[in-house]
Amino acid sequence: MRQLLAVFLLFAGLSAPGADTATSLKGYLLDVACHDRLKPKGHLNLSAALHSRSCLEAPFCTRSGFGVLTDDQHFIKFDDDGNAKVKKFIAGFNRETDIKIIVTGTVAGDKMTVSKIELQQ
Repeated sequence: MRQLLAVFLLFAGLSAPGADTATSLKGYLLDVACHDRLKPKGHLNLSAALHSRSCLEAPFCTRSGFGVLTDDQHFIKFDDDGNAKVKKFIAGFNRETDIKIIVTGTVAGDKMTVSKIELQQ
C-alpha cells in the first residue's frame, strides 16, 4: 500500500497544474542595481517610469542583471539567458524612458526564465 501511495504522489507531483507553464508579466524593465537602490526610497513606480535606456546600457547596471517590476510592485529577476536577451532587446528600440514590457517565460520564486520580451504599446 505504501508503494502505491508513493507512486501516486510521484505522478501527482510531476503532473501538477502550473508546473513549467509559461506566464506573461507586464511591467517596467529595470536593472537589479537600480531596483535595489530605488526600493528603499519608496518611489519605484515613478522612478521606473523615468528609468532610462542609457542607464540600462551602463556597464554597472548591465552587470547587475535585469528584471521586471510589475504593477503590484513585485520585482522578478531574469536568469542569465534572460539577461542576454534583454541586452539584445534594448539594442532593438529607441525609446529612452517609460520602458514598459511584456515578458513571457517560466517563473520560479523570484526568478524568471525568459522566452520572449516585447515593448508594451
